[in-house]
Amino acid sequence: MNKAKLSLFVFLTCAGLMAAETPQAQKVYVSVGTVGTTENVTQHRYTGRVVSPAKVDLVARISGEIMEVGFEEGTFVTEGQAMYKIDDVPYKAEVMAAEGKVTECKAKAEYAEQTFKRMEDLYNKQVTSKDNYDNAKSQLAMANAAVQSAEANLIKAKENLSYTVISSPIAGKVGTTAITKGNYITPSSGILASVIQQDPLRVRFAISNKDFLKDYGSEKELKEKAVVSVKLGDGSLYPETGKVTITENQSNEATDTVILYAVFANPEYKLSPGATVSVLLTKNESVTYPCVLPSAVMHDGAASYVYVLDEKNIPSRRNVKEGVQKGDKQIILEGLKAGERVVTDGMLKVVPGSEVVPVEE
Repeated sequence: MNKAKLSLFVFLTCAGLMAAETPQAQKVYVSVGTVGTTENVTQHRYTGRVVSPAKVDLVARISGEIMEVGFEEGTFVTEGQAMYKIDDVPYKAEVMAAEGKVTECKAKAEYAEQTFKRMEDLYNKQVTSKDNYDNAKSQLAMANAAVQSAEANLIKAKENLSYTVISSPIAGKVGTTAITKGNYITPSSGILASVIQQDPLRVRFAISNKDFLKDYGSEKELKEKAVVSVKLGDGSLYPETGKVTITENQSNEATDTVILYAVFANPEYKLSPGATVSVLLTKNESVTYPCVLPSAVMHDGAASYVYVLDEKNIPSRRNVKEGVQKGDKQIILEGLKAGERVVTDGMLKVVPGSEVVPVEE
């Protein structure tokens, strides 16, 4: 065999061996996942402040000695509970005096009315002068006015008597008392104690007008679709969720934000008025979208994309539009359908149009 034939034989033999080994050497193993579905959720985080919808400062409206303090400091009180009792003896006396004055004035008015009727009858018979008739009419009017004045004084006296008991108009938690039993107080004594409603409470927070318009578009949709959650100071998630009930009537010019108030039930008093919390404002559209593992989505200068496998495990690039990431799920708004298979790991080894070996996740 000459050298030319020998060289050709060696070349063909090597080529055959390489051809035999190529399929095995070119196998590309990639991780593959099936496109699932989940609800699309839009969520933003803000800083909020817990506030109470009702606070009452208890003050004295009359003067007198404190006879009794009807609560323990720092405890919960009920609506209508008597908080302070002021010496009521002088105010009871004022009521009795006012009642007596009313009785006296009514008696005088009754007599004046009888006198007027007699004068009116005599005047009609031309037995008495018009001057006597006018005088009787005037006396009756003054007597009736005296009755009205006496009754007004009685109302005021009864009101002052009611002020001898200072009650809480709301249920809530009371703080410390500024005045104790035995002290003399007046309307200028200032705040005696404060009661703050504890359940329910509000969380106040500000969102940008951009987020408001982009995510909701109207106050009606915000109140209907927004769900509010809060994280407490220790990082734990508060077990109750809230709803936005109030939006301020104007935006903040400096920050272009609007203040929202969300109401939360507080049966275990975990929320405390004045506390700072992290607010999670979530919009649940109740619409399902395809979702994949975040690692399945790649990006270049043109678009976001994934590699989709057909029934023969041939990958092809497909551009997608991403939504929000929800935990370990990346929501896909456009470009995929549930049930399709996508490459989740090993994308750099993929050559579009070339078969891969899927390793299912």
